Amino acid sequence: MKFWKTLILIFTINTSIVFGEIKTTDKIVALVNHHAILDSDVRNSMYTIRKNISNLDNNSSQYVVYYQQILDQLISNKLIFQVATQQDIINNYTQLNQVIYRIANLYDMTLDQFRAYLYNIGLNYEKYCTQQYQDMLKINICDRIIYHRANISTNEINKVINKSEIIDFNKQFKLRHIIFSLPIQPTQDQINKIECFVRLLIKKKEFNKNNSIKKLIRLYSDKDILQIIKVQETEWVSWKDIPIIFDQYLQKIEKGDLIGPILSHDGIHIAEVQDIRYKQLILPVTKIKAKIFGVKDSCKNANIVKQLLQIKELVEKNNTTFDIIAKEKLKNVCFDNYEENIIYKDLDDFEPSIRRALITLKNNEISMPIHIYDGWYLIQLIDFSVLDYTAITHERAYLYLLSKNFNEIIKYWIQELRSASYIKILN
Repeated sequence: MKFWKTLILIFTINTSIVFGEIKTTDKIVALVNHHAILDSDVRNSMYTIRKNISNLDNNSSQYVVYYQQILDQLISNKLIFQVATQQDIINNYTQLNQVIYRIANLYDMTLDQFRAYLYNIGLNYEKYCTQQYQDMLKINICDRIIYHRANISTNEINKVINKSEIIDFNKQFKLRHIIFSLPIQPTQDQINKIECFVRLLIKKKEFNKNNSIKKLIRLYSDKDILQIIKVQETEWVSWKDIPIIFDQYLQKIEKGDLIGPILSHDGIHIAEVQDIRYKQLILPVTKIKAKIFGVKDSCKNANIVKQLLQIKELVEKNNTTFDIIAKEKLKNVCFDNYEENIIYKDLDDFEPSIRRALITLKNNEISMPIHIYDGWYLIQLIDFSVLDYTAITHERAYLYLLSKNFNEIIKYWIQELRSASYIKILN
């Protein structure tokens, strides 16, 4: 808990500073609704193009252009974070823990080893976590904006479907999906640097098929690359649940192959195919969105079921979240390391005991405590839908168009925020 209080304090004091040298003097270069952006904020945020500008004089025209582009990004970030504060939007710190854990795992390190590794290469762990928190918060807010503002016609969806590859829904993959994140409205230099690194990884992988992406990233990434890496490890995922942007690669892919680079609104993607199998898909598919709250078997509390029942009652009675109840109402060491996830997948892909519970639940209803292989869990059904082949293809096309239109929608939204805000650039 002390660590998260420190993290919140860092985020509150200055959401822009992630890492950098200690400066003896500083100056305010912009005010955004009376919140300051410092010269050091801008310089420290120029990491993605640092190698291009390291030999430039601070007064050169190219440096000035870079500086202004990064300042514009920080102004946009400041406006987005102010929206988060106004609307009381926050992230779940359990999800942040999982993000950090997956990145540490990519480097084959425990969290303690990863913290030491960051220190050795000159990165502060708390500030690194703040950076990851900020990125998650921006994604959270922007996804909400896209959802409410996107206006996608049936005609647009049908055009995408007609151009799509023929899909074998029975094909499933295990993927290690890595995203090298980009800022909102990235500069071409930021895109070029990351693309250059990704192409290096792919070239090394093609040269030696036995190389794993984990090994290659450990060998070739530096601290600038490290802090923009996002990792997703999938269980078996069907082709229908993989974004359309991967379709052209998945037609003839083999185990061990590397997919990418693929540029999208949120970054540059590569995916390592860990395994492939075929599983008969029976249509229609029941798609489940559920919240899962659990405590691992490593917790030795004999009353864990009783406490989970107490959490269930409090959540239902107070119309609140598992996370808030666990933090505020229960003083138990077990709930310092609980897991809370929102899962969206096919009903048939859940554990049998969870599947049986989900079938009996109504929307927003919470199950009785369920024991599966690694602990005790509560399941809350958020929503479900029944999809046939046509509905699945329409959903994939719709999500593709949302992603495609992301930059334009966010661009106009930020312009609106700027127009409604007090912004002053100081020389």
